[in-house]
Amino acid sequence: MASVAILIGAAIVNAVAFTVSNAVYDKFGRTDGSVEQARHNVATEQLESAREEWNQKRLDILDFINQKLREKSDARNTFDDVDKALEFYNETHPDKQLQLDKQPTLEDFYRPSNEQKYYESVIVMIMSGAVGYIAYTYFMR
Repeated sequence: MASVAILIGAAIVNAVAFTVSNAVYDKFGRTDGSVEQARHNVATEQLESAREEWNQKRLDILDFINQKLREKSDARNTFDDVDKALEFYNETHPDKQLQLDKQPTLEDFYRPSNEQKYYESVIVMIMSGAVGYIAYTYFMR
C-alpha cells in the first residue's frame, strides 16, 4: 500500500514540477516567445500538411496493393493495416518491392533554438529541485 502511495505521490510531484516550471518559464523567459511561437506554429502547419499528404499516399498504396492482390486472386481479405499489406504484397510479389515513406514528425519541421533549450533546462532544474525539496521536507518526515 505504501508503494502505491509513493508511486502516486511521485507522479503528482513530477506533474507539478513540470507544469509549474513551464508556467514560470513562460512568465519570466528572456523574451516574450513570440518569435519562437511563430516558428512553432509554422512548423505545426507544415507538419499537418505533410501528414495529410503522407496519409493520402498511404491510402493510395493500400488501394493499389488491394487492387493488385484482387487482380491476381491472392487477396483473401481486405487489409486495414498498410504495413501488413506491404509485407504480404512484398512476400507474394518479390519482383516489386514497395516501401512507404517514414511518417512525418514535428522534428522534421521545427527545432527549438539553443536559447529556448537552455531556458527550458534551467527552469526545469530549478523547479524540479524546489518541488523535490518541498516533497522531501514535508512528506518524508
